[in-house]
Amino acid sequence: FVDRIKALHGKDGVLSVSVIHGFMAADVAEMGTRILVVTDDDKAKGDALAERLGRELYALREKTAMTMLSAADGIDRALAVRAENPGKPVVIADIWDNPGGGVPGDGTFVLRQMLARGLDRFAVATIWDPIAVTFCLAAGEGAVIDLRFGGKAGPQAGEPIDARVRVLKAVAEGWQSFGPSRVTLGPTALVRLEGTEVDIILNTNRTQTFEPDIFSNIGVDPMTKDMLLIKSTNHFYAGFEPIAAEIIYVSAPSSYPSNPAVTNYTKLT
Repeated sequence: FVDRIKALHGKDGVLSVSVIHGFMAADVAEMGTRILVVTDDDKAKGDALAERLGRELYALREKTAMTMLSAADGIDRALAVRAENPGKPVVIADIWDNPGGGVPGDGTFVLRQMLARGLDRFAVATIWDPIAVTFCLAAGEGAVIDLRFGGKAGPQAGEPIDARVRVLKAVAEGWQSFGPSRVTLGPTALVRLEGTEVDIILNTNRTQTFEPDIFSNIGVDPMTKDMLLIKSTNHFYAGFEPIAAEIIYVSAPSSYPSNPAVTNYTKLT
């Protein structure tokens, strides 16, 4: 569908066609998906093409959505994939703890289950926790401290995690790429849970995970990890798909209104 849309650009008076995805957390009448067609001064052609493509897109509903697993089932799947393909990390996407959708990004539900299962040699990007970052910066790189992180913005994020950690990196500005753009994480710390190879990026500026260099920029080689736990829904895919043994989408508790069937919309009409 997208390839066919791209093929229309610059032909027969069609200048561009854009798919504007919806935002299901927004309680406004304009929240739905739209097709935007720009023509060379031919409104009738643009209207007809937009309607045709819109109906095609609507017919694809429920056919292209990714499979979403519970945290427990997602971890089971990740372990199975890792056993079959040890050469690449398994990417676990905590899709609803995504700051791109407006939530804090300090959720601990999936991380806590991974730790409870005894998983090791994985990395997390990111846990939003400016307070924890401040402590790490004050302690300095190489320091071993008791740290409480995550789960502070509200009960929907889960309980904070208390752990003894080693501060591997503490920088004034972490960052990641997003295409040609540079996305700042603000003051950032990389901590490792003592006695493990579990590395967690703590950030000050809320942002979802876009590219694997969110790890490498702060000193973590993502290819050396069994699993990568990231906070994003879709924008990470282009960057992580080439390096992943498999991408697993996990639907964990969050403050994000993740099920439109039960969201109490009041302004859609």
